[in-house]
Amino acid sequence: MSKISGDLNSIKNSTLEYMEEYIDVVWNPGSFLPEEVLNMMEAVTLETGREVAVAIDRKNRVLSIGIGDEKSVALSENDLRRGEKRLSGVRLLHTHPNGSILPSSVDINSLKAMRYDAMVVIAVTERDTFKGINGASVTLPLRDDKGLFTGHETIGPEPRRKFENFDSLFDKIKEIDKDSTDIVDTVDNEAEKAIVVGVLDIRKNYEVDPLAELKELAKSAGANVVGEVTQRRDAPDSKYYIGGGIARELALQRQALGATMIIFDDELSPSQIRNLEDVTGARVIDRTALILDIFAARANSTEGRLQVELAQQKYRLPRLTGRGIALSRLGGGIGTRGPGESKLTTDRKHIGRRIHYLESALKNVTARRELMRKERSRKEVPTIALVGYTNVGKSTLLNVLCEADIYAEDKLFATLDPSVRKMVTEEKTEYLIIDTVGFINKLPHGIVEAFKSTLEEAVYADLLLVVISADDPDPEGQLSIVEDILEQIGAGGKPRYLVINKMDRAVPDFDFYPAGAYGKIFNVSAKSGVGIEKLKEGITGYFTRAEMKFDIVVPYSDGKMQAFVHSNCAITNEEYVDEGVHFTGRIKPELFYKLEGYKYEG
Repeated sequence: MSKISGDLNSIKNSTLEYMEEYIDVVWNPGSFLPEEVLNMMEAVTLETGREVAVAIDRKNRVLSIGIGDEKSVALSENDLRRGEKRLSGVRLLHTHPNGSILPSSVDINSLKAMRYDAMVVIAVTERDTFKGINGASVTLPLRDDKGLFTGHETIGPEPRRKFENFDSLFDKIKEIDKDSTDIVDTVDNEAEKAIVVGVLDIRKNYEVDPLAELKELAKSAGANVVGEVTQRRDAPDSKYYIGGGIARELALQRQALGATMIIFDDELSPSQIRNLEDVTGARVIDRTALILDIFAARANSTEGRLQVELAQQKYRLPRLTGRGIALSRLGGGIGTRGPGESKLTTDRKHIGRRIHYLESALKNVTARRELMRKERSRKEVPTIALVGYTNVGKSTLLNVLCEADIYAEDKLFATLDPSVRKMVTEEKTEYLIIDTVGFINKLPHGIVEAFKSTLEEAVYADLLLVVISADDPDPEGQLSIVEDILEQIGAGGKPRYLVINKMDRAVPDFDFYPAGAYGKIFNVSAKSGVGIEKLKEGITGYFTRAEMKFDIVVPYSDGKMQAFVHSNCAITNEEYVDEGVHFTGRIKPELFYKLEGYKYEG
């Protein structure tokens, strides 16, 4: 990313080259407002009519330059001292063209959020009688003995001829910084601050928060959402996703809130990411990168890690050229971590070979999974797949039904690796229940493809339990997304029951009866146990309604038939009589012929 950021539209190349000459150069050490830097800022402000911001360290090395309009200017944060106990070691000089000589509320918020040494406002006027810098003010942070921001102090304004009066502020800044020994507790341990952004369809009415899910995803990834921006449009902007004006306002909001990243609710093109990072001066990631990041953190099995890395590599491959902040470093934070991160290089051939390897490895895993399915089918054990939105309690439900203890947590995508557990009824009938990865709106195509072998558990199951959450503000929309994905993976025609979980959290008088091909609807609470027994009876009823009853006796000498009965029948009673073992129970119609000749006559 260039060290000149912000709104560079219509800026002459010669002007950009002129500014570039000032970066990474030390200017007049000991001068709080170096004359050479001021001359450059004055010239560019007068030429463009836009704000110019310069980040400069205590040695007077220019670190970066931002340029914007009278409302906003993107400030780079790449050179701030993150994770230290003190101030950033950087002061921010910026012009106010035809504006106030005093700091704005955005300036003060940025001083606090970015831990600047100082916020310098340089007033540039353009009148018939005078054009140029006519004064400046310097605002310093006030902090307590733990380094926490308690306020600010503004020195000046001073006319340009007295700017040397500011030179003594170096010592004052060092004094402010000296006692800030505990700020590490307020910086290092904070979650990464993020702003979420979405484009809303201008023709659609939104009854619930359209960015609620994105906020939950950000939270699951470890980010603290500090702001949001939405824009109604017919379609996303090809250059910035949001309009250029909104993008510049986003840069202003990002500065004021101290956000370090911006998360967009759709997949962005590489050029959109690059353009947005240039304007905002912050790391930009899209919905796909965010979901991949969460998947990378949750995948524990070999299969899960292979699937996540395959999706990551396919996502990154077209983004190798012109990469922005989000892909320019390894393991740098949300959107950049995962099992495949260390494999990423700028070599397309290398990534292509890696993708080929991952696909081959997953074929072997898929083959093993297919063998497991065939084994289950051979033993004719009924299988039930739990499918549904992420974080609706599928894993908790599995634990209750099967008296299991698989990992379950109240967060998005807590389960990535499918779990299979056995449910045994009072009649000793066995059923296999499979927990699957949760669905979500706009589930990236790469995820669906990479997790195809896992998602196919729903395709081969005998019965689907479609689980939704009673505390969701839009259960109908949630269910629609689940059904769309089931159709996409080829499970649209499978028999299914609807399970509405978390009834303990439902609003009063909750009443939801969706249209659709659901054999039965069960209201349950996996946490409290309400409705679980009825659900078990419903599962058993589905598999027994077509079964045939039998009453047989198998001679003691016929051990093979006794084994068959135990393996393939739902036994309701077993007792030992003179003739042999007396069984009563149920069996599938297609297997009933095997019991002919064993009818009990007693």
